[in-house]
Amino acid sequence: MFRFTLLLILLIVLPDLFIWWHFTRLQPGVWRTMLLLAPTAVALLCMLLLMCQIRVPGLMQLGFLILVCVSVPKLVFMLAAGTGKVLTLCGWNAGGIAVHIGIVLAVVTACLQIYGASFGWHKLQVNRHTLHLQGLPPAFEGYRVVQISDLHLGSYHHHTAFVERLVDSVNAQQPDLIVFTGDLVNTEAREAQPFVQVLQRLHARDGVLSVLGNHDYMTYQPGLSLKQQHVQLDELVAAQQRMGWQVLRNEHRAVVRQTDTLYVAGVENIGKPPFPSRGNLPQSLQDIPPSACIVLLSHDPWHWRNGVLGHSPVALTLSGHTHAMQMQFYRFSPARWLMTEWGGLYSEGHQQLYVSTGVGGSVPYRLGAWPQIELFTLHSAKH
Repeated sequence: MFRFTLLLILLIVLPDLFIWWHFTRLQPGVWRTMLLLAPTAVALLCMLLLMCQIRVPGLMQLGFLILVCVSVPKLVFMLAAGTGKVLTLCGWNAGGIAVHIGIVLAVVTACLQIYGASFGWHKLQVNRHTLHLQGLPPAFEGYRVVQISDLHLGSYHHHTAFVERLVDSVNAQQPDLIVFTGDLVNTEAREAQPFVQVLQRLHARDGVLSVLGNHDYMTYQPGLSLKQQHVQLDELVAAQQRMGWQVLRNEHRAVVRQTDTLYVAGVENIGKPPFPSRGNLPQSLQDIPPSACIVLLSHDPWHWRNGVLGHSPVALTLSGHTHAMQMQFYRFSPARWLMTEWGGLYSEGHQQLYVSTGVGGSVPYRLGAWPQIELFTLHSAKH
């Protein structure tokens, strides 16, 4: 995390130094320098306050929006103009052209980022998948599972319109089972209250099962004691129960069709530090028959390679957590720099992992990694 923060600071500061040295300092007047540096100063101040756990309403949103809408376009300009200067040193007279190309690319980048902050975060999509599971009982051929993840309800404040549209879209898929794979809120349990009645309307024949994500433990709210965190966690679980959801906390649910059974297990968050690790996979699988087909709900996909794969009989793991860093272009996302499994389907042998890039985020922004509803139709794997 320290290395990531340091890299982020460098990516924010270096474009300003480049632009100032090659362009701004050559022009008379202090105001140009102040205009160049002011957004960066505000972004760095936001980062400092967040690192010091000083809570200011809208602080994270402000810092993030400056980063994507100002700092990223500056970085794009620096890369283009810097390339031109290197080519000039090599004997190619490309400096002026590169600057103009850099300006165009920076403007386009800024427009795209503004779109992501204004419209992209509610561009809801339904992804349909066919999965073949080893040992799936015959009665579950064609079984339909909807996965939603990472709602982060606090980012919508008290505006329920988007969540209502999400519920209608999920119900329209006519799922047999709905699963939620964690991060219902950002920092506190009360963020869920305006949405309880809306989320109560989620309907599936076999109900709604959910697990907790790293944000659901209230560790991101400064000043809370461990006791207060536990109290808020209990409030959040109670809110989900009022919604008709069954929260799986290191336990499982047997779904019965005729004489066949599909087991859905859920663990509390198991994540790579600094994310909390409170789950117990063996406990969640306790008393499940050895030959059973098991679907596991585990918020952080890191758990699959570091606890599920090769260590358990789980056929399919459903996770979220990554958001694809809320930015994706085809199969590329910056999340690839931090996580091995960050979005989509992964498999090794007979064990599979699907990572949903989720619905929401700590800030209302998405570009390319649009809000996702995942619909899985299950079939037995062919031998």
